[in-house]
Amino acid sequence: MKITVLGAGSWGATLAALLFENGNDVVLWEFDKKRAENLQSRKIKPFAAGNDLPKDLLVTNSLDSFKDSKTVLFAVPSQYMRSTCKYLKDNGVSLDGKLIISATKGIENETLLRMSEVINEVFPGTYKNIAALSGPSHAEEVCMKMPTAVTSASESAEAAEKTRKLFMNKYFRVYNQTDIIGVETGAALKNVFAIASGIVDGLNFGDNTKAAIVSRGLKELARIGVALGGKEETFYGLSGAGDLMVTCFSRHSRNRAVGEAVGKGKSADEAEKSLGMVAEGIKNAISAYEVGKKLKVEVPIINEVYKVLFKGKKALDAVTELMTRAPKHEQE
Repeated sequence: MKITVLGAGSWGATLAALLFENGNDVVLWEFDKKRAENLQSRKIKPFAAGNDLPKDLLVTNSLDSFKDSKTVLFAVPSQYMRSTCKYLKDNGVSLDGKLIISATKGIENETLLRMSEVINEVFPGTYKNIAALSGPSHAEEVCMKMPTAVTSASESAEAAEKTRKLFMNKYFRVYNQTDIIGVETGAALKNVFAIASGIVDGLNFGDNTKAAIVSRGLKELARIGVALGGKEETFYGLSGAGDLMVTCFSRHSRNRAVGEAVGKGKSADEAEKSLGMVAEGIKNAISAYEVGKKLKVEVPIINEVYKVLFKGKKALDAVTELMTRAPKHEQE
């Protein structure tokens, strides 16, 4: 199948290589022309741990590849999803009749829309053809063909199944389901708890503290997801608990690394600049905070992360605030 992958960052490049390896005709599209030319000539994945890109994989800045592509995969940063879609539309690209896969995790700050909703707003009538691909899957490990399991979710069971078939191989296992609301919500908000987990590391706290962040964070994920229309059981699967664990504990996690720098006293901007890559959790902390406020859902960890990142609150004070809240039943 002819597939165009948008976004030649670490995740987009890794998924493009995987799809190519699975026997598909893949084009990796990059907005930055110079970067696209560099990747096309050198075929080096954009992170140190990665292997080289397949030599026959085309990396381009041209939109010609969209003309006969049957599938379009978005792997651009969440806050650039709308501008990317508008760029495509303004330049005559149509997504009608194509399978659209979003591997982007996030909720748009201004509108609080999920990625599939953003795509559908720019390209009306495409929602039934959109699938979200999500789960515990660091690019650094997928490119090394370490066993990985993710989920494909779409309102259309057919779209979810088509996505599963495209990606499934001996090291990349794909489950499918229809709760795209729950899957996208878990994927977006888990990065906020990864920052909280990193703050724990930066403060030199231990496993007990991090386990509390993960387990109570999962509770907050489920609260918001259900309030948005998702299914609670989704959050105890790969796109919820699975993704939450991997991003909170892994040395590969950008968001955990940013949180660690913040825990050691850096501002959010300083922490992200020192990382040298986009950490989705910083922008998603704004969305998570606003969604919680809008839905009137209790999300104390999200609220404290937001205050640390954007309101100047000290990380240690935020931990104290969480620990000294009024006592309550665990299931509340």
